[in-house]
Amino acid sequence: MNREQAVYRRVLRRETHSPRTGAAVVLAAVLALLLLVALGLGMWWLAAPGVRETLGERLGQATSWADGAPLTAVGIVALVLGLVLVLAAVLPGRLRRRARSTDRVALLVDDGVLADAVVAAVAVRCGLDARQVSATVGRRRTTVRLTPTSGVPVDREAATDTASATLGAVGFTTAQRVLVAERGVI
Repeated sequence: MNREQAVYRRVLRRETHSPRTGAAVVLAAVLALLLLVALGLGMWWLAAPGVRETLGERLGQATSWADGAPLTAVGIVALVLGLVLVLAAVLPGRLRRRARSTDRVALLVDDGVLADAVVAAVAVRCGLDARQVSATVGRRRTTVRLTPTSGVPVDREAATDTASATLGAVGFTTAQRVLVAERGVI
């Protein structure tokens, strides 16, 4: 891999994945706050002997509820919230973009642009107005929705082939799904 390809790969990865700095900052702030609270309680516990008894009594009251269900619920909510924060800060987010590179050029295309290209090509091929065709390009599947003109049938195979050829021409292939509305428009 030469230097240009390494740069292309790094730039395309950065442009196709969303930053997680916001989630990481929230997680760090929550952890810092919990650490400060624990440190403050620890210092208070060591400095004032009367606090030990008071905190011990309050903890005893909190844990001696009839069945412990409120504490269990609070613990489960805290665990789920913590897990969500950690996962949001650590896991990569994906943007709705696709990347492709060759020896000379790197290509970054938004999924909406690909969907618009599919709509235009399918509308021309099927003889429909562009407002009667909509497309959604997902990670693994492209869904094309057709609303035919009343009384005029639409060739589903032609729409599937056109969508596939349009995406294949720019080097992005997905499975095709064509949905034809039961009622047409005038």
